[in-house]
Amino acid sequence: MSVEAISWALNLAPVPRDGGGKPNPACKAVLIGLANHAGPDGKDTFPSEKTLVRYTCLSKRTVQTALDRLEAEGIIRPCDPAVVAAKIKRADRRPQGWDLAMGLIRDDLDDEELAVLERQFPGLSARIVAMRTANAQVAGGADDGVQPLHPAAETPVDNVADGVQPLHPAPATGCNHRANGVQPPR
Repeated sequence: MSVEAISWALNLAPVPRDGGGKPNPACKAVLIGLANHAGPDGKDTFPSEKTLVRYTCLSKRTVQTALDRLEAEGIIRPCDPAVVAAKIKRADRRPQGWDLAMGLIRDDLDDEELAVLERQFPGLSARIVAMRTANAQVAGGADDGVQPLHPAAETPVDNVADGVQPLHPAPATGCNHRANGVQPPR
């Protein structure tokens, strides 16, 4: 059990949002259940789904969906299976292990909430300001906030003059036995 991980899950974790824009309560409950088993750094938490169902009073399917959403958002990621294997010898009894991304902080904290949380998490305000500055710089890179696919190259791309690429592999390589590119049956 880790007070640090539970406190992060309760106060700072960026929980996935529902259609209405509110944090998903199932994801939050599952994240707190995971944090209950994590170390102070948020690593190596592996409660079973059955345990998470008991903690959250949710169905097994809802717990699975919450875990999938948390993983898709990058809030949790699979941990090293060797850690789980070292603690639980029977392979058929090993649950999925997770690491919590405790470096992530939700972005909807206002100044009043920051002042309250600053006592519990010293340096939080500075981290939030740095995070907001970095996000503003990234968004300021393009007029519409969308990054280009790749930087513009000074040399042209390897295109044929008429804009049509030849079939690959080229007929001269011996791979294509017929002019139309169709292989004869063996």
